[in-house]
Amino acid sequence: MQSNIVLFLGALLFWSATWSIIGLTQVNIDLDPTISVFIRFILAGLIILAYVILTNRKLIFSLKEHLYFFILGIFLYSGNYIFFYHSNVYLPSNIPATVFCLLTIFNILGEKFIFKKPITSMTLSGALLGIIGIGIIFYQDFVNFDLNSGTTLGLMFALFATLSASAGNLIAIYNKRNYNIPLLQNVAFAMIYGALVALIVSFIKGAEFYIPINNFSYLLGLAYLIFFGSIISFLCYIRFIENTSASTGGYIGVIMPILALIISMIFEDVKPDIFFLTGLPVALMGLLLILKQESVNK
Repeated sequence: MQSNIVLFLGALLFWSATWSIIGLTQVNIDLDPTISVFIRFILAGLIILAYVILTNRKLIFSLKEHLYFFILGIFLYSGNYIFFYHSNVYLPSNIPATVFCLLTIFNILGEKFIFKKPITSMTLSGALLGIIGIGIIFYQDFVNFDLNSGTTLGLMFALFATLSASAGNLIAIYNKRNYNIPLLQNVAFAMIYGALVALIVSFIKGAEFYIPINNFSYLLGLAYLIFFGSIISFLCYIRFIENTSASTGGYIGVIMPILALIISMIFEDVKPDIFFLTGLPVALMGLLLILKQESVNK
């Protein structure tokens, strides 16, 4: 139980800052989002793979297992991030982060229909409380939201990204049940395949490939996204959902925008309002219900 809490917090804390950093790395540079996704995950995947090689771990896998890596890479490290990077072009980072809280609902439904896992009233109540809490916290953002063609497209990108992430979560659970591939190799190969898919998409789009090596803020943000936002976070997250369930892991998507807002309050002198103070305990109550249900399942 304690190790699962550490894994949960590891993924949550490092991921919470990535929403703003993704936006910052794309500001003032004419770099297609698909190129950014490729650079981020090809480097993260190769770093993990290098560690696997240096520690003499298993490297040979069957064609069927590589097909699994490829499919996982498409959904979790390619489609997911290509859609979210494009969403951040049209929307402020807190809106895609809020849409991402639907991940827990998609994961619950996916486990129900794919793995025949029953939806308990406690799990469903926890997920709904989390989404209600998020809705209360970001109520003002939604009220003041200007819905036009650009923002509509951004919302669609955010929704597709969340669906892609959910599919990736369910595929990772399928691996645990059917292949049980070691975590490091699993993440490394899937990241590399996902990065290559992003590169192919960039070629199809006709995007110009370059690395802005003279842009220090981009390189600094990229370093964070590679080491903390990709390597550490995904190793923690994949292990966490393997140990628990996709529905429990999806709750990270509910807590993440709240933590991102708290970070803004600390470092950007943002003051908590009545919506935050009301919505936070509602969302946390939902988290406690889901974690309690998971402990009952064990």
